[in-house]
Amino acid sequence: MSMHQIGHKVSFADMKTKLPQESWMYTQNEAHNGEFEAEEVWLHSGDLHISELLLDEGPFLILVEGNLTVDRYIGNTSSDAASSNLVVLGNLITPYMIVGGQEIYITGNLYVEDMFWGDYNHGELTVRGNVEGGLLVSTDQYTIQVQGQRNVKRQIEEWEDLGPWRGFDMLALLVPECVIDEDTEPFPWREEMLKRLQQGQPVINRKYIHADESEPDAPDWFEDHRITAENIERLTHPSLLPVREEDELLNSYEFWLDEQFCRVSVYGDEHTEGYFRSLYFQDDHNCALLLKMEPSDQGSNSPDKHIVQPGEPVWMISGAYRYLNNEKSEWNVFSENSPADIQQLSEQGWSTLLQSVSNYQYARSLISHQLIHDLLALPVVEPYDDYYDDDRHGLWIGELYYAFRQAGQMSDGVPQPAMLRIGREYKDTQGEKQVEKYYYTLHQHEDGTESVLIEYSAQKDEDEEEEPVLLELHYIGGSQLLHAVHLLEHGRKVLIQANEDLLNGELPYAAESFAKRFWKSKGYLK
Repeated sequence: MSMHQIGHKVSFADMKTKLPQESWMYTQNEAHNGEFEAEEVWLHSGDLHISELLLDEGPFLILVEGNLTVDRYIGNTSSDAASSNLVVLGNLITPYMIVGGQEIYITGNLYVEDMFWGDYNHGELTVRGNVEGGLLVSTDQYTIQVQGQRNVKRQIEEWEDLGPWRGFDMLALLVPECVIDEDTEPFPWREEMLKRLQQGQPVINRKYIHADESEPDAPDWFEDHRITAENIERLTHPSLLPVREEDELLNSYEFWLDEQFCRVSVYGDEHTEGYFRSLYFQDDHNCALLLKMEPSDQGSNSPDKHIVQPGEPVWMISGAYRYLNNEKSEWNVFSENSPADIQQLSEQGWSTLLQSVSNYQYARSLISHQLIHDLLALPVVEPYDDYYDDDRHGLWIGELYYAFRQAGQMSDGVPQPAMLRIGREYKDTQGEKQVEKYYYTLHQHEDGTESVLIEYSAQKDEDEEEEPVLLELHYIGGSQLLHAVHLLEHGRKVLIQANEDLLNGELPYAAESFAKRFWKSKGYLK
């Protein structure tokens, strides 16, 4: 892979005024008495279109006074001290950049269709415009500075970041020939990557450039989607309702999904006076709709009720609506002649509810409640016995942060259910710090069954005063629900391994002193 001369040869002293004055080469030369003045530069005037650009054997600097398009790749085999720096006074377009050890400065936009990989702290990329494309990878403290927007599919700061949070690992991302996977952790083989790119062969599995958006195959829990007594009975089944509080007659579950709110309630039982089942829908336009189902002997003379006879007993379904932006707004009888926005709320609310409950029934089949019980009972977890204490709620194990809440812990005087939380900190595609967490909470139902609720939150800084919004993935479903399940499986293995290491005398790296004392007192450590 020899390098062909680009443009004509000049000295650094002859062309330094063409450089961006904030570039490292310019400022370094000015600050150190012209140390680069005699260095060789290849200068190309105007736009340049070439098949490949290898930066290993060339001059001190390649300067393109226009746009640069490279069909196959830009790269160098050694990231410690690459030979050639690169400045483009325009846009740069190429499918691959595998670089490190030099300064790359682009005054326009950078478009890398498949992957930019910068490695090692001796190198840096500066882009005045936008960066667009597939993967943006920076490893071993490689510096990426983008003054515009980062419109990339995925950003990876270290190869170790690959795994459950990304939905794939290095062995899945790179073709097998480009990974050295021997006794130690696998690592990418730069030379083989460049060799394959020169031959026009792939080095990555392109499907992993895009986030995994495979949707779960959640079975439809309803035989039909009509508003019937059978379906309302199914929606209010004890396997969906939480455990009823003592002396409470009303029992319900509820959720927001986008701008749609749904609440399902049961008052009393069939032997209680005033017994009913109800569905309540509300949207972001301040429309509210209440559908109510009662035994037919409770006010069967009311003209606004429609009798449905699925069998015994006979049920009556009625509806009422109102507008919430007016406190004096009265409830009005819901019928086929109701306003269009109320009709739309009925259709959308009912459809959202059926799909969400089907997602819920599917989600509860994905994670065993016993798994959460078992993880919370591990010796490595025991000293972390106060979820609401800054120190005693959890610990870091590798890239994952685990927090633990045992059943019955009090919050504002209310006992809370058992819960495992897995979180991490990372930088998004704009280089901003983000904190995201998945919650796996044990939930008791009225029929005595137990399931795992799966929730997600994200925020820029964990120290923010405002509580992050929890997304109820068990109702939302979708690809993120599957991701939560895969993450838990990975997190389970990491936590169990940490527990085995503890019992073999090896402490978790980030364990606090109070936890160490506890483990010693229990005989887990000698």
